[in-house]
Amino acid sequence: MTVENVVIEENPNEINEEYFFAASPILIKRQLNGSIKHLIYSDAEAGSLLEETLKHKMEIAGLEDQTLKITFDTSYQRATTKLVRYKGIENRASMCPVKITARPETKVFAWLVGLGNSTGIGFGAIN
Repeated sequence: MTVENVVIEENPNEINEEYFFAASPILIKRQLNGSIKHLIYSDAEAGSLLEETLKHKMEIAGLEDQTLKITFDTSYQRATTKLVRYKGIENRASMCPVKITARPETKVFAWLVGLGNSTGIGFGAIN
């Protein structure tokens, strides 16, 4: 992954939209039986795993939202996956819009921290 452009945006006070596009690939990974499994937008548990990861980040930040629900828009015709290599590790990630049903401040949090795993290295940005 290479950075081609950086645009600094103001933090919104609240976000009322529910539909977000992936600005970078959304990575979902879990360790199962000693190996790492990558999940993609079409996997049945993908949305609930995004919720689980975001709720964990929110808990660390002292936030809670029982209304949080995240689903991939699997009807989006241009949904795809990308294989992203980082430090010699290949990661299968999703380029698919998501629907986030939650309080407006939860959506701001998701917009700021990203969705899924490895958001600190550029995965999971939404807009």
